Amino acid sequence: MIDRKRFLELVEKHLNRNCSKAEEAELEKYYHVYGQRLFDEIDQRKIRLQISQRIMAHAKKSKYSLDEKHKRRTLLRVAASLSILLVLGMSSVLLLPIKQVKFITVASNLGEKTQVTLPDSSSVTLNAGSRITYPETFNGDTRDVQLSGEAFFKVTHNPEQPFIVSTTGLNTRVLGTSFNIKAYEDNTEVKISLATGSIQISRSETILATLEPDQQMIFDKTSENYLVETHSTSNDTFWLYNIIKLNDHSFSETLKIMERWFNIKLYVEEIDENTAKRTISGKFIDPTLEEVIQSLELLCGSKISYKKNVKL
Repeated sequence: MIDRKRFLELVEKHLNRNCSKAEEAELEKYYHVYGQRLFDEIDQRKIRLQISQRIMAHAKKSKYSLDEKHKRRTLLRVAASLSILLVLGMSSVLLLPIKQVKFITVASNLGEKTQVTLPDSSSVTLNAGSRITYPETFNGDTRDVQLSGEAFFKVTHNPEQPFIVSTTGLNTRVLGTSFNIKAYEDNTEVKISLATGSIQISRSETILATLEPDQQMIFDKTSENYLVETHSTSNDTFWLYNIIKLNDHSFSETLKIMERWFNIKLYVEEIDENTAKRTISGKFIDPTLEEVIQSLELLCGSKISYKKNVKL
């Protein structure tokens, strides 16, 4: 008869590598007497997978590192022994609780910038009208986050657990670096610019590009075409220092930038086709709404009004 309390005690000691020889032999006995006969016969694949993931998450938190051979042996023996208990009707009792992953979403309202510290101490600065979703803890093989909008990342280096940012149709994979992603839902393009380190960008299972510092990838969401070019990343990160940098932006793109920045809706009374197609370059340092509107009115030759407090 299996003593459940004793069994869990042995599993805990085995994962932490502090079992005595006698205790190892005792745990081994469970495996040899019950595990080899039942492990392949029961149809509990999903449960065993969840248990295995839980075991490895626990092992990662242990003060000891496990070599690959030991990891495999641990998974086989312990998962097999747990399967024994499942067959014996103990599946209703959570042996090693598999907690539901809790996700956190942080949003930066229009007119604001928001600083976020992730569970691995990586830092993220969200630009106006952006949001990021991430798990409460990074327990898996990768650190996965979801971004909508624009953000600058400074990722804590961890080669054992790559950091992956998912945006519309693209995944950006890093080990530890700093980069900017602009992926607003109402923009036709996604722009990814690398400041330091190296990042790999993929779509589905296909690697599209590996960027070096001061390179940018522009991905067209409609055509799915993309371009990698040499590009000073500082041009994409002026917003971190309260500077609006325009670099051949169309008039309509400029209006969108200003609307997000000031949390307003702009209304242009009248604008001719040639002015609408004109591109704009320049910088607004610590801009005020009044000076921005005056500048835009001079450019388009028309009166511009606005409405405040637009909801995200």
